Amino acid sequence: MKAEASAADATDMSYPYLRLLRPIGWGCVGLIAVLSLLPGHEMVRTSLGGHIEHAVAYAGTAALLRLGYPARGKRIAFGLVLYAGLLELLQNFSPGRHPAVPDWLASSTGALVGIAVIHISQQVWWRRLRLSGRA
Repeated sequence: MKAEASAADATDMSYPYLRLLRPIGWGCVGLIAVLSLLPGHEMVRTSLGGHIEHAVAYAGTAALLRLGYPARGKRIAFGLVLYAGLLELLQNFSPGRHPAVPDWLASSTGALVGIAVIHISQQVWWRRLRLSGRA
């Protein structure tokens, strides 16, 4: 058990940015919950439209979590898709709000896009490093 803990600590120490990205990612998860469950009259909107807002919020959150937990892309994607569905269902209990499948689809698509962008970017980055002889 201690060997596993020290291996995890070594990984965190090898990549100090994880100490920053992880709490920011989890903060975004919490912020999405707060904004998703605000009463209808207190909703915050931009000029982008609801579905774009959903997609961008979940894509950014997924990207931060994927960077913070490099080996857990599938778990993060699955978790955020479920989380988006749960928050949509919980809107039944928020005054002036209602769940909508298109909103869930926009959120889920955003989460999957965020994971995919980070995954592809990292693959390109590592390929370039290998070709240049620096990896």
